[in-house]
Amino acid sequence: MVEGMARSISVALLDCGFRVPAEDDTAFPGDTVDGEAIDNPGEEPMGEDNGTDTEEALEKVEETQAPPQTGQSSGQGGTEAPGTLKLTLYFSDLEAIETGATGQTGYVKAVTRELPYTWAVLRLALQELIKGPQPGEGALGRTLPAETRILGLTIDQGVAVINFSSDLLTAAGSPGGSLGGTVFRESIVYTATQFSTVDAVLVQVDGEPYSDGHYFWDKPVGRYDL
Repeated sequence: MVEGMARSISVALLDCGFRVPAEDDTAFPGDTVDGEAIDNPGEEPMGEDNGTDTEEALEKVEETQAPPQTGQSSGQGGTEAPGTLKLTLYFSDLEAIETGATGQTGYVKAVTRELPYTWAVLRLALQELIKGPQPGEGALGRTLPAETRILGLTIDQGVAVINFSSDLLTAAGSPGGSLGGTVFRESIVYTATQFSTVDAVLVQVDGEPYSDGHYFWDKPVGRYDL
């Protein structure tokens, strides 16, 4: 019954001009509609018809897909759009690297940031990793160079394929050496797999498997592999 309702909602959205995309850079921490995630739920429908039926369909979609940890209403019991969400980011733990005393997440440490709401939460999380640690977050270090760009991002059957620019390996502060590569993998995998749609991660550089001279990332890696 739930599946049938979800399919009806998806059809209604398409009829009103909404695009229901194939999985791309949207890592939604919850259920999906008709097996696919809706991006930009607050976007006005294209075309002249913007009546009550469309608004009711949107509200139902938000109820189905509302992510946890949002700072405002996620659609349940009202039409107010969510304003913020909380994401967990994993940066290098400088103390663990210095002493060798690792924690439950190895050489990385979790911080939480409250950010403007978006459906493409995986892309947002990666962008925040690239920004690096912020003042007041403790003794943390970068895991990606600031020059790194996200060239592509797809999610298919629980595997997130992330394609970074070559700056990841060539810019100052790139994750070099066996320890640097380990910290980088932990940072990416723990950050990406906080979402229910991501079980494992495959990293590429300019479309080729990540290779830093110590590690060749040729197959998906999940938390269970770290």
